[in-house]
Amino acid sequence: MSVASADPPLRLLPFERYAPGAFVGVFGALRSGKTLMACRLGMVLARTLGLDLVSNIPVAGARRVATLDDLAALRGAVLVWDEVQVSLDSREWASEAARALTRDMILWGKRGVVCVYTSPSFATVDVRLRRLTQYVYVTAGRFRRSGVDYAVYRWHEHPYADDALVERYRFALRLDSWYGVYDTLYGASAGDTLAILPAPSSAPAPAIARRRG
Repeated sequence: MSVASADPPLRLLPFERYAPGAFVGVFGALRSGKTLMACRLGMVLARTLGLDLVSNIPVAGARRVATLDDLAALRGAVLVWDEVQVSLDSREWASEAARALTRDMILWGKRGVVCVYTSPSFATVDVRLRRLTQYVYVTAGRFRRSGVDYAVYRWHEHPYADDALVERYRFALRLDSWYGVYDTLYGASAGDTLAILPAPSSAPAPAIARRRG
């Protein structure tokens, strides 16, 4: 895990006007800064909107979510959902519980939920989530100035839910301000998982019938 920044700047940019019901996607290659941006946005929105912070990865100040039941129970929260394709591509998402949840997502606005998720590419996100996504960040490289590293992002609107992104702004984020807000090594251990799946069944195993006599 990276050394924590003493005081990350908890402020939004002028165009980051998100309210409950917003779905925000952050896209880019591995190690390009997409998870850092999602965690930064989640932390600032939770503070600004007075909401809980929850995530499927270890994020400073966040409660962990691991099952579909956890997602269905969300109220008044900012969800940072890292590598969403790991969950949506899983076979378990073909279950009725998963289909019910994706239908339920349209109610997240009334339930006070903001969803900030990451994935390598907008085009490969499950169509149900893609249609709900209104705002998109795409990583656009890095640079160093005066010994300080920055990541560059392009910010888009997705106004018509038709997969056509409209680029509006380009900006840079100073990386060392956000070091330590999430566990960059999560996933390296065998027990680490990014997938949000149905909870294991607690129903008792059926009894085995035995022939009498």
